[in-house]
Amino acid sequence: MKTFKSYAKINIGLNIVSMREDGYHNIETIFYPINLSDEITFTESEDFRIESEKDGVPIDKNNLIWKAKSLLEKELGIKINYKVKVIKRIPIFAGLGGGSSNAATTLLALNKLLELNLAKSKLQDMALKIGSDVSFFFEKDPAFASGRGEILQLRPNLFLDYKIAVVFPKIKISTAWAYSNVKIKKPDFDLSSIQNKNDFLTHKNLVQNDFEPLIFSSYPEIGDVKSQLLSLGAEYSSLSGSGASVYGLFNGSFDENILYLTFPDYEVFIC
Repeated sequence: MKTFKSYAKINIGLNIVSMREDGYHNIETIFYPINLSDEITFTESEDFRIESEKDGVPIDKNNLIWKAKSLLEKELGIKINYKVKVIKRIPIFAGLGGGSSNAATTLLALNKLLELNLAKSKLQDMALKIGSDVSFFFEKDPAFASGRGEILQLRPNLFLDYKIAVVFPKIKISTAWAYSNVKIKKPDFDLSSIQNKNDFLTHKNLVQNDFEPLIFSSYPEIGDVKSQLLSLGAEYSSLSGSGASVYGLFNGSFDENILYLTFPDYEVFIC
């Protein structure tokens, strides 16, 4: 039995640049890892199965953990049997990359447990077949991402000295719906110019998420979360991905208990 942590991310800025011929969108964003994680435990078994006590977590082939396992089986011509127990802390449908992170963690875990000795580059190539952002979760540093989200330029000097408060208003937003309805436009600000934390501090008022107009007009409650975070003193706040999570960056002296009092019906995480 072996347990692995599977970390979430937030998006610092998100530009929807163009539609691709393959039906996906070209994007520009900064993926930023946060200290919120699921725990995934692998135990040898006579079959492969997923267990989770969290409602709404698929335990069949719709779970990206299963897809990652199946991809390894197909690529290597092997059979993989484990009982996989997921302690789910990253909310689903939240824009925090929980499913993609679980898939990446599964590839890394099985590579280690089965002593497959696959190179990181090979695992990342496989990850792209699961989801556009899965390959990011092999990294420890923030990264500027382009293309579908798979072209990564690491930003090791971009770690920020903030408390990150993530508020999830328990609204499920379809990623497919969001991408089908978002406005595609030329970016107002070049996110690739943010190389380090000083660049972000200088230009943070120009960093935007193109999903916000659509999501906030369709779900005003989510827009209210951003307004409340800013009113509580967040130095920056944004929707993460296509939502529904909204995060705020607070200085170290901020009393985080205020957040729990302000959002008693939502999930609040301090990272």
